[in-house]
Amino acid sequence: MSDSTPHPVMTITAAEEMFFGDLRLAPRSKRTYRQGIRKFVDHLARHEGIDPATTPVSQIEVRHITEFASLIVPQDVRSPAEVSAMRTAQNNLAAVRKFCSWLSAYDHHPNLPTDRIRVRLAAMMPRFTPPPPDVKMSDLDTIVTYVLTGPREEKPLIELRRLKVRAMILFMYRTGVRVSELCALRRADIDLEAGTASIYRAKGGKSRTVHFDAETARVLTQYWQARGDVARGSGTFPAFSGRDRAGNPGSAISPRTVEHIVAELCNEIGIESDVTPHSFRHGLATELVRRRVRESTVQTILGHASPQTTRIYVHKSAMDVADEYQEAFGTYQSPSRQRDVENLGD
Repeated sequence: MSDSTPHPVMTITAAEEMFFGDLRLAPRSKRTYRQGIRKFVDHLARHEGIDPATTPVSQIEVRHITEFASLIVPQDVRSPAEVSAMRTAQNNLAAVRKFCSWLSAYDHHPNLPTDRIRVRLAAMMPRFTPPPPDVKMSDLDTIVTYVLTGPREEKPLIELRRLKVRAMILFMYRTGVRVSELCALRRADIDLEAGTASIYRAKGGKSRTVHFDAETARVLTQYWQARGDVARGSGTFPAFSGRDRAGNPGSAISPRTVEHIVAELCNEIGIESDVTPHSFRHGLATELVRRRVRESTVQTILGHASPQTTRIYVHKSAMDVADEYQEAFGTYQSPSRQRDVENLGD
């Protein structure tokens, strides 16, 4: 006997909420996807007269997506503002495409031609090779030096937090892990004997092994000892605690807390550039390229799904270009520096 009860119509708003309930992404990525899909839904309401709270999700058409793309994709990418707009458009459209794929896969909109959407969006994109991330290596080095040379705190809980921050900053800079990967680490995932850490179900559901140096192992050990971790049974403890209490590792630190700590450090030191936890990942990639590490190795260490992502870093850095240019034409001296030299000679 067949079920003759009509199934309720799923609206765009209901589908959006169900999609984010099913979505398995890091909090930062989920926020980015939510922003993109929210912009698309707002576009439907503003430009198409579609009420997402009452309109069935099956009413979404390919033209809705391409018209949305035509509004957010810049005509050309020549200025920093256009580069920023292009990156935002790419993120927004990636979110919409994933939403459409989910709708099709779960039969919420089985007639939505996802392949046609992909091809049409690709045809609308201008030629664009993203520039390397704007990371000031000197700022990252300043932060590392600051946490490594900071004085010991008298109060045990404040000292424990200092040791955690020091270990966390160095671990991010030496391994290049994403902030979500850092927060998910347990002690058992980190092998101090081998100098490696296992990253499970990273971006794209892939796992990988990252490496760190002896100094990172030293500060990790000091942090865990100060936390009071016992020898047996500590494998399930979070590598980095959210709340620092001696003898009680508690729950894992959250990405938002890591972001707050990095911002706090920048304020203390007086760093004006936009340094985030992800900056240390970019910094490691840049440093590996400077040291002539093979592209395939950099890709493996960072867990890039595509070599195109890694090649962003492989192009010669601005510092390399400046060094070679000045080797050919002489060391650059600013006009003020030239005047100082001339005055000394008088």
